[in-house]
Amino acid sequence: MIALDTNILIRFITKDDPRQAAQVERFLRVSKEEFFVGVPVVLELVWLLDRHFGYARGEIAQVLRAFYERKDFVFEDEAHVMAAVSAFEDGADFAGHIIVEGARSSVCSKLVTFDSDVIHRHPEFAIRPR
Repeated sequence: MIALDTNILIRFITKDDPRQAAQVERFLRVSKEEFFVGVPVVLELVWLLDRHFGYARGEIAQVLRAFYERKDFVFEDEAHVMAAVSAFEDGADFAGHIIVEGARSSVCSKLVTFDSDVIHRHPEFAIRPR
């Protein structure tokens, strides 16, 4: 298995550097390996597509689902990432949802945060410090 960095996925998606995009496409096409996409890579990818490239939430979700459907891509914490994709489409903060899912799967009883959206979406779990 070969891990992919965010810049590889950005080139593949946006084609912002045609020469590097062609290299990535060729590499992904000829490789016989599976490709690992870590949670930090997904977090950075979502942030870049949103903030730097101006992709809409639906477009970002579509990109992530397309990678998920590829048989040669393996996501770290796949269930959490895909739950975050759905929540993101419904207006949630992607990173906030990943944080909540990670805390829950680590058997935490609560998440202490100042993030109002996280508290609103997860009132039984996320609390504000007092």
